[in-house]
Amino acid sequence: MKHILSRRDLFLGLLATLTGCRTLSLNDQHPLSDSDPVRPVKQNLLFRNVASQVGIHFIETNGARGKFAFIETTPGGCAFLDYNNDGLLDIFLVQSGTPPGQSSSGPRPRCALYRNNGDGTFTDVSLEAGLDFDQGYAQGVAVGDFDNDGYPDIFITGYNGCFLLQNNRKGGFQDVTERAGVGERGKNRWATSAAFGDYDNDGNLDLIVLHYVPWTPSTDIVCKDDKGRRDYCSPEVYTTETPTLYHNNGDGTFTDVTKQAGLDALQCRGLGVVWLDYDHDGREDIYIANDLMPNVLLHNEGNGRFRNVALQAGVAAGTDGRILSGMGIAVGDYTNEGWESLVVTNFSGQPNSVYRATSLGYFEDATYQSGIGSATLNTLAFGVEFIDYDRDGWKDLIVGNGHIDPLIADRAPGVTYAEPKQLFHNLGNGTFELVTQGVDDLDVPMVTRGLAVGDYDNDGKLDILVNNHNAPAQLFHNESKDTNHWITLRLEGTRTNRDGAGSLVWVTASGKRYFAECRLSSSYASSSDKRLFFGLGAATRVETIEIRWLSGQRQIIHGPLAVDRFYWLREGDAIRPDPRVYTHQRGQR
Repeated sequence: MKHILSRRDLFLGLLATLTGCRTLSLNDQHPLSDSDPVRPVKQNLLFRNVASQVGIHFIETNGARGKFAFIETTPGGCAFLDYNNDGLLDIFLVQSGTPPGQSSSGPRPRCALYRNNGDGTFTDVSLEAGLDFDQGYAQGVAVGDFDNDGYPDIFITGYNGCFLLQNNRKGGFQDVTERAGVGERGKNRWATSAAFGDYDNDGNLDLIVLHYVPWTPSTDIVCKDDKGRRDYCSPEVYTTETPTLYHNNGDGTFTDVTKQAGLDALQCRGLGVVWLDYDHDGREDIYIANDLMPNVLLHNEGNGRFRNVALQAGVAAGTDGRILSGMGIAVGDYTNEGWESLVVTNFSGQPNSVYRATSLGYFEDATYQSGIGSATLNTLAFGVEFIDYDRDGWKDLIVGNGHIDPLIADRAPGVTYAEPKQLFHNLGNGTFELVTQGVDDLDVPMVTRGLAVGDYDNDGKLDILVNNHNAPAQLFHNESKDTNHWITLRLEGTRTNRDGAGSLVWVTASGKRYFAECRLSSSYASSSDKRLFFGLGAATRVETIEIRWLSGQRQIIHGPLAVDRFYWLREGDAIRPDPRVYTHQRGQR
């Protein structure tokens, strides 16, 4: 079958109208090796790729062999997590291998877990952690403490089966998928992103799993470009799918409540998903980024059911009502007005969407007004996160780019397969500026999918982890020379789920007020550090911290509190320095 109108055709139609965009000069090829390209050491870098020198040698292989199997385009995610509770962020990287239905000459490569050694280096502990088994054609990862034992668990999405790995609290994981009832094995479903959140406020993390299209190796459609060459199909040649919502029963098992919750009627091609209390009503809602379908905002009705309000809220489509190719999602209060806005990454020829939150629980389209729209028209983006990299109190944005078509440079002049990442600096007036200085390592063209943010060395600066197709994973150490202040807050629920997910936090410092919600997964198929990070600019003390736990309990912590500290807050208790960080990191205060 030859697909006549594709996303590539849409992009070519829009390309001639692009103005004000940075012209990209990229290489289509990227290295297939276990070490980073040799690059001159440059001074004044904002982020330096240190993956190989700290011991991370990982290549996500999507198995592409020129057959253009549609499923090759979407893996794989990544995660920051502290799996052994030593106060140091470890790293999980999703692996795929040979696509379903194709022969392989050897065993499937596994996903990888890297333990943070506390000295700036990492050790691959995948084998000793119990990950030496076939995890299938994996796509993404979600992290959450589903059993409330204080240790993070891992959920891996993939084709024809997902995996729930329970932390055994002894440095490893146990596959409890079958007992938990969340595997979807043997159903030929293409699961992409997933996320843990507590929709019924019962203190147990529930799970939502997205599905893309009803693809199988036997139904893979052959698509060709206008020159008769094989090409990846547009998702429109396939029908739609529905997400699955699993309710946590509190006994180690889950129940599929998709129909009861009203999600069975959804028509989706889901790629990105987040839990968020967008209207501050004390219940977690769900936002889904769909590919060439309207995005979905599921309002939690409080009775176990959800209602799609994306159109009314202003987050269903792009500027002028165009339906876009939603992939990844970032959530953050980039205006410091007390409400979290949304950024959704899209296909090339489409701007990344910016939905600015208002105080009424609605959103206004600020795609071009923000400065992000015009700067992202020529790229194809998946992973995305807000990151206050310079700690000035204004959330910046990091975007991971990379096309799906390895031949795109021939098919669409001016566009390339491997693309640089984009760092946007928040100017504090509702607009962003593309950073062009000090981003040499971020500028190395890659085909990026998963992206996560976290402070892996506990130096008070947020770092970036990315997973790339058929190229080394990258770990970008934040080397900003700013002198601004900050605090990090680790929540621990008691009546609320142990992770504190869904709780809202307001920090006041030097008269300025900052807001964030605790969540466990975002970006594309990835999970960032669950600790809340607040850049404070020049503030030298924190006056108050207010928290509304998902349980409904409210706390106000009165300062002054010292800045440049890691704090731990257990629901209902006094705030204190985080003992995990200060016990295990030598040289700390």
